[in-house]
Amino acid sequence: MFYRNIVSDLESWSKSAYRKSLILRGARQVGKTTAVRMFAAQFDTYIELNLEEEADRALFISGTDVQKLYNLIKLAKNVVNTGKRTLLFIDEIQYSANAMLSLRYFYEKMPELYVVAAGSLLEAYLARKGMEVSVGRIEYLWVYPLDFEEFLTAQKQQALLLQLAVFPYPDYAYLPLKEQFTQFCLVGGMPEAVKAWIETNDIMQVRHIQSSIINTYADDIGKYSNSPEQKEVILHVMNSAYFNICKRIDFAGFGDTGYRSLAVKQAFMLLCQVSLFTLFYPTGAYNLPALPNFRKKPKLLAFDLGIVNYVAGIQDKYYSEDKLHSIFKGAAMEQIVGQQLLGMQHRHSFQLKYWVRENRSSSAELDYLIEWHNLLIPIEVKSGKTGTMKSLFLFMEESDSKVAVRVYDGTNKWETAKTAKAKEFILLHINLGLVTRLFYYLSEGGFG
Repeated sequence: MFYRNIVSDLESWSKSAYRKSLILRGARQVGKTTAVRMFAAQFDTYIELNLEEEADRALFISGTDVQKLYNLIKLAKNVVNTGKRTLLFIDEIQYSANAMLSLRYFYEKMPELYVVAAGSLLEAYLARKGMEVSVGRIEYLWVYPLDFEEFLTAQKQQALLLQLAVFPYPDYAYLPLKEQFTQFCLVGGMPEAVKAWIETNDIMQVRHIQSSIINTYADDIGKYSNSPEQKEVILHVMNSAYFNICKRIDFAGFGDTGYRSLAVKQAFMLLCQVSLFTLFYPTGAYNLPALPNFRKKPKLLAFDLGIVNYVAGIQDKYYSEDKLHSIFKGAAMEQIVGQQLLGMQHRHSFQLKYWVRENRSSSAELDYLIEWHNLLIPIEVKSGKTGTMKSLFLFMEESDSKVAVRVYDGTNKWETAKTAKAKEFILLHINLGLVTRLFYYLSEGGFG
């Protein structure tokens, strides 16, 4: 069991004077239960329920008397309180409408009790069963696959982790950084796959686990589809989506089929609800507010590059290619950046978007656009010479922003760049393996 950054977020939640019942969200097998058990070590008493089990589910009868419910839970689990702080964890909460409702009453009537729930298929179940969440009485945290820093922690790469805190990053540490980051991109961030890699260093063992994960997701589809026909569409969309990561997608005819646009869109909505994919939309704005345009084509991110590698059959490329931008036509490089940006959203309060300018004379597109400290920051994932970043320079020419970011496989550096109209701005070049340090570097550079 290795440390997850979400534990520190759980600690912050527990210390808040405005703490509410908490639901952890995220795809199956990303480590929600493990993180809670790790967090539970800080409590005097820990009670865990799994509502996939009938006996635990049966404890939640209808009613608002949560003190009675809590006493019933303690009896069922043979728990005697030995201290002041008790953590109650309700796993797979989507299996019980009464359990969902109890979260509200635990918050209102037993605020001294720390209550955490988790649900991998939560939104899909809520939509299918017509269940509602008590708005204003529940808060959420998202759990994602391991990011690169967590991967280094799992690998016990303490020396390299210490270098991540050095600003600027030392030249001598780039080679070991690249070696570890390539492993991370190959394996991905699913905890069980990472554990197998650490213990065996055998990609075939990793493949076996990834196969099992994919099969589990396929089996789940029957649980959140409303008909055999919808299940067929969802399976097709899921299998096709891994080959279309980081592309602008059209719902009509997606995956070279005749499925209707609405059916494909609904399939994507379900797959996004269960956190297997993310659709993010473009904006044409140069300055704040930069609202996404939901009438335009979204771009697609998968939740884990390791799973993409397995499904797309490109794992061997990590052994034969020296540059990440050569793998999967550059999509692997863009995916791993987007994947880690998604994992940082809840900590830094931004919505992931991309930027487009579409006209007949000159179209342009930027990979990512984020808002941070009242700044609109363009992010281009690109190797090669700076001069090839035409879209970024076009954006900066019209934007009030003073800083832009290029993610690539080179060394970190700050550069004063100049657009065609001689407008100067600061360009941060950041190494692929240091994306999790993006906001740290921006702060150190005086932006935010």
